[in-house]
Amino acid sequence: MTDQNSIASHSESPTLLFANSAQRDFFRGAVLGARSLGFEHSAYLIGVPGRGVGWRFVMTSNFPRPWQERYLKHGYHAIDPTIEHAKTSVLPLIWSSALFDQALARDARELGFNHGWTQPLRASNGKFGALTLARSQGAISADELEAKLPMMQWLAQVVHARLFREFLARQRNESSTRLSERELEVLRLASEGGTAGDIAELTGVGERTVNFHIANIISKLGATNKTHAVTLAMRLGLLD
Repeated sequence: MTDQNSIASHSESPTLLFANSAQRDFFRGAVLGARSLGFEHSAYLIGVPGRGVGWRFVMTSNFPRPWQERYLKHGYHAIDPTIEHAKTSVLPLIWSSALFDQALARDARELGFNHGWTQPLRASNGKFGALTLARSQGAISADELEAKLPMMQWLAQVVHARLFREFLARQRNESSTRLSERELEVLRLASEGGTAGDIAELTGVGERTVNFHIANIISKLGATNKTHAVTLAMRLGLLD
Protein backbone atom coordinates (compact mmCIF):
# COMPACT_ATOMS: atom_id res chain seq x y z
CA MET A 1 0.00 0.00 0.00
CA THR A 2 1.26 3.45 -0.89
CA ASP A 3 0.78 5.94 1.89
CA GLN A 4 1.09 9.61 0.84
CA ASN A 5 0.51 12.80 2.84
CA SER A 6 0.07 16.37 1.72
CA ILE A 7 -1.18 19.85 2.55
CA ALA A 8 -2.88 21.95 -0.08
CA SER A 9 -4.09 25.51 0.10
CA HIS A 10 -4.19 28.58 -2.09
CA SER A 11 -0.63 29.52 -1.10
CA GLU A 12 1.12 26.68 0.75
CA SER A 13 3.36 23.94 -0.62
CA PRO A 14 2.76 20.28 0.25
CA THR A 15 4.11 19.04 3.57
CA LEU A 16 3.69 15.94 5.75
CA LEU A 17 0.71 15.39 8.01
CA PHE A 18 2.21 12.54 9.99
CA ALA A 19 4.94 13.24 12.49
CA ASN A 20 5.78 9.65 13.48
CA SER A 21 5.42 6.03 12.46
CA ALA A 22 2.68 5.38 15.03
CA GLN A 23 0.37 7.77 13.18
CA ARG A 24 1.20 6.15 9.84
CA ASP A 25 0.53 2.72 11.30
CA PHE A 26 -2.79 3.95 12.68
CA PHE A 27 -3.88 5.19 9.26
CA ARG A 28 -2.85 1.91 7.65
CA GLY A 29 -5.14 0.19 10.15
CA ALA A 30 -7.97 2.52 9.14
CA VAL A 31 -7.33 1.63 5.48
CA LEU A 32 -7.67 -2.06 6.33
CA GLY A 33 -10.95 -1.28 8.10
CA ALA A 34 -12.21 0.53 5.00
CA ARG A 35 -11.24 -2.41 2.80
CA SER A 36 -13.22 -4.75 5.03
CA LEU A 37 -16.21 -2.52 4.25
CA GLY A 38 -15.59 -2.83 0.52
CA PHE A 39 -13.57 0.34 -0.22
CA GLU A 40 -10.08 0.25 -1.74
CA HIS A 41 -9.15 3.86 -1.02
CA SER A 42 -9.37 6.04 2.06
CA ALA A 43 -8.57 9.69 2.68
CA TYR A 44 -8.76 11.89 5.74
CA LEU A 45 -8.80 15.67 5.31
CA ILE A 46 -8.57 18.52 7.81
CA GLY A 47 -9.80 22.01 6.93
CA VAL A 48 -8.57 25.03 8.88
CA PRO A 49 -9.97 28.48 7.98
CA GLY A 50 -7.42 31.23 7.54
CA ARG A 51 -7.39 34.41 9.63
CA GLY A 52 -8.38 36.41 6.57
CA VAL A 53 -9.48 34.57 3.45
CA GLY A 54 -8.70 31.10 2.20
CA TRP A 55 -8.27 27.75 3.88
CA ARG A 56 -5.48 25.44 4.86
CA PHE A 57 -6.16 21.84 3.93
CA VAL A 58 -4.29 18.86 5.35
CA MET A 59 -4.84 15.49 3.72
CA THR A 60 -3.54 11.95 3.99
CA SER A 61 -4.68 9.06 1.80
CA ASN A 62 -3.76 5.82 0.12
CA PHE A 63 -5.04 7.11 -3.24
CA PRO A 64 -2.67 6.35 -6.13
CA ARG A 65 0.35 8.64 -6.29
CA PRO A 66 -0.52 9.89 -9.81
CA TRP A 67 -3.90 11.05 -8.52
CA GLN A 68 -2.43 12.86 -5.53
CA GLU A 69 0.14 14.61 -7.73
CA ARG A 70 -2.53 15.61 -10.25
CA TYR A 71 -4.89 16.78 -7.49
CA LEU A 72 -2.25 19.16 -6.13
CA LYS A 73 -0.91 20.26 -9.52
CA HIS A 74 -4.35 21.33 -10.77
CA GLY A 75 -5.49 22.76 -7.43
CA TYR A 76 -8.50 20.48 -7.32
CA HIS A 77 -8.97 21.22 -3.62
CA ALA A 78 -10.41 24.59 -4.73
CA ILE A 79 -13.24 22.91 -6.68
CA ASP A 80 -13.63 19.62 -4.82
CA PRO A 81 -17.34 19.39 -3.88
CA THR A 82 -16.64 17.02 -1.00
CA ILE A 83 -14.56 19.75 0.65
CA GLU A 84 -17.19 22.42 0.01
CA HIS A 85 -19.78 20.11 1.52
CA ALA A 86 -17.63 19.38 4.59
CA LYS A 87 -17.15 23.10 5.31
CA THR A 88 -20.82 23.54 6.17
CA SER A 89 -22.42 20.15 6.79
CA VAL A 90 -22.12 17.09 9.01
CA LEU A 91 -24.25 14.92 6.73
CA PRO A 92 -22.61 12.05 4.82
CA LEU A 93 -22.24 12.64 1.09
CA ILE A 94 -22.49 9.92 -1.56
CA TRP A 95 -20.62 10.72 -4.74
CA SER A 96 -22.47 11.11 -8.02
CA SER A 97 -21.42 11.97 -11.57
CA ALA A 98 -23.36 15.23 -11.37
CA LEU A 99 -21.50 16.25 -8.21
CA PHE A 100 -18.03 16.77 -9.68
CA ASP A 101 -16.47 19.21 -12.08
CA GLN A 102 -15.93 17.51 -15.45
CA ALA A 103 -12.13 17.59 -15.31
CA LEU A 104 -12.04 16.37 -11.73
CA ALA A 105 -14.44 13.51 -12.46
CA ARG A 106 -12.57 12.52 -15.63
CA ASP A 107 -9.21 12.37 -13.86
CA ALA A 108 -10.69 10.31 -11.01
CA ARG A 109 -12.18 7.80 -13.46
CA GLU A 110 -8.92 7.51 -15.41
CA LEU A 111 -7.05 6.63 -12.23
CA GLY A 112 -9.51 4.02 -11.08
CA PHE A 113 -12.00 5.31 -8.55
CA ASN A 114 -15.54 6.21 -9.46
CA HIS A 115 -17.67 5.65 -6.39
CA GLY A 116 -17.26 7.16 -2.94
CA TRP A 117 -18.68 8.40 0.32
CA THR A 118 -17.53 11.34 2.47
CA GLN A 119 -18.35 11.91 6.15
CA PRO A 120 -17.64 15.42 7.51
CA LEU A 121 -16.85 15.88 11.21
CA ARG A 122 -17.09 19.27 12.89
CA ALA A 123 -14.52 20.78 15.21
CA SER A 124 -14.03 24.15 16.93
CA ASN A 125 -13.50 27.55 15.30
CA GLY A 126 -14.75 26.46 11.91
CA LYS A 127 -12.24 23.61 11.62
CA PHE A 128 -13.44 20.28 10.29
CA GLY A 129 -12.32 16.78 9.43
CA ALA A 130 -13.68 14.51 6.71
CA LEU A 131 -13.17 10.84 5.97
CA THR A 132 -13.63 9.65 2.39
CA LEU A 133 -14.00 6.02 1.32
CA ALA A 134 -13.79 5.27 -2.41
CA ARG A 135 -13.60 2.37 -4.85
CA SER A 136 -13.29 1.67 -8.56
CA GLN A 137 -16.27 -0.63 -9.09
CA GLY A 138 -19.83 -0.76 -7.82
CA ALA A 139 -22.07 2.13 -6.93
CA ILE A 140 -23.11 2.38 -3.28
CA SER A 141 -26.67 1.09 -3.20
CA ALA A 142 -29.28 2.11 -0.65
CA ASP A 143 -29.24 -1.40 0.83
CA GLU A 144 -25.46 -1.42 1.17
CA LEU A 145 -25.46 2.02 2.77
CA GLU A 146 -28.12 1.02 5.26
CA ALA A 147 -26.15 -2.08 6.24
CA LYS A 148 -22.71 -0.46 6.45
CA LEU A 149 -23.41 3.13 7.49
CA PRO A 150 -23.00 2.57 11.26
CA MET A 151 -19.55 1.03 10.76
CA MET A 152 -18.54 3.62 8.17
CA GLN A 153 -19.47 6.46 10.51
CA TRP A 154 -17.79 4.73 13.44
CA LEU A 155 -14.59 4.47 11.40
CA ALA A 156 -14.84 8.16 10.52
CA GLN A 157 -15.18 9.09 14.20
CA VAL A 158 -12.22 6.92 15.21
CA VAL A 159 -9.94 8.36 12.52
CA HIS A 160 -11.03 11.92 13.28
CA ALA A 161 -10.62 11.56 17.05
CA ARG A 162 -7.03 10.35 16.69
CA LEU A 163 -5.63 12.30 13.75
CA PHE A 164 -7.38 15.62 14.35
CA ARG A 165 -6.29 15.67 17.99
CA GLU A 166 -2.70 14.91 17.05
CA PHE A 167 -2.72 17.49 14.25
CA LEU A 168 -3.90 20.19 16.68
CA ALA A 169 -1.25 19.19 19.22
CA ARG A 170 1.44 19.42 16.56
CA GLN A 171 0.07 22.75 15.34
CA ARG A 172 0.10 24.18 18.85
CA ASN A 173 3.64 23.00 19.48
CA GLU A 174 4.80 24.57 16.24
CA SER A 175 2.91 27.78 16.99
CA SER A 176 4.30 28.04 20.51
CA THR A 177 7.84 28.26 19.19
CA ARG A 178 6.83 31.36 17.23
CA LEU A 179 5.63 33.37 20.24
CA SER A 180 7.76 36.49 20.63
CA GLU A 181 9.30 37.52 23.95
CA ARG A 182 6.74 40.32 24.23
CA GLU A 183 3.89 37.89 23.59
CA LEU A 184 5.24 35.52 26.24
CA GLU A 185 5.46 38.44 28.69
CA VAL A 186 1.85 39.43 27.97
CA LEU A 187 0.78 35.80 28.35
CA ARG A 188 2.52 35.47 31.74
CA LEU A 189 0.85 38.64 33.03
CA ALA A 190 -2.53 37.45 31.71
CA SER A 191 -2.04 34.14 33.53
CA GLU A 192 -1.64 36.13 36.75
CA GLY A 193 -5.04 37.73 36.22
CA GLY A 194 -3.92 40.95 34.60
CA THR A 195 -6.41 42.80 32.42
CA ALA A 196 -5.38 44.51 29.19
CA GLY A 197 -5.16 47.78 31.14
CA ASP A 198 -3.01 46.21 33.87
CA ILE A 199 -0.67 44.66 31.31
CA ALA A 200 -0.40 47.93 29.41
CA GLU A 201 0.62 49.76 32.57
CA LEU A 202 3.18 47.11 33.57
CA THR A 203 4.78 46.81 30.14
CA GLY A 204 4.65 50.47 29.18
CA VAL A 205 2.74 49.93 25.94
CA GLY A 206 -0.75 50.98 24.94
CA GLU A 207 -3.81 48.88 25.77
CA ARG A 208 -4.53 48.57 22.06
CA THR A 209 -1.09 47.05 21.56
CA VAL A 210 -1.71 44.60 24.39
CA ASN A 211 -4.97 43.48 22.76
CA PHE A 212 -3.08 43.07 19.48
CA HIS A 213 -0.56 40.78 21.20
CA ILE A 214 -3.36 38.79 22.84
CA ALA A 215 -5.09 38.29 19.48
CA ASN A 216 -1.81 37.03 18.00
CA ILE A 217 -1.28 34.66 20.92
CA ILE A 218 -4.79 33.23 20.56
CA SER A 219 -4.25 32.68 16.83
CA LYS A 220 -0.80 31.09 17.19
CA LEU A 221 -1.93 28.67 19.89
CA GLY A 222 -5.20 27.83 18.16
CA ALA A 223 -7.13 28.93 21.24
CA THR A 224 -10.72 30.15 21.44
CA ASN A 225 -10.07 33.08 23.82
CA LYS A 226 -7.51 34.51 26.24
CA THR A 227 -8.39 32.10 29.05
CA HIS A 228 -8.04 29.14 26.72
CA ALA A 229 -4.69 30.49 25.49
CA VAL A 230 -3.40 30.70 29.06
CA THR A 231 -4.57 27.13 29.73
CA LEU A 232 -2.85 25.83 26.60
CA ALA A 233 0.32 27.74 27.41
CA MET A 234 0.45 26.15 30.85
CA ARG A 235 -0.02 22.68 29.35
CA LEU A 236 2.82 23.35 26.90
CA GLY A 237 5.09 24.61 29.65
CA LEU A 238 5.44 28.06 28.11
CA LEU A 239 4.91 29.84 31.41
CA ASP A 240 7.41 27.85 33.46
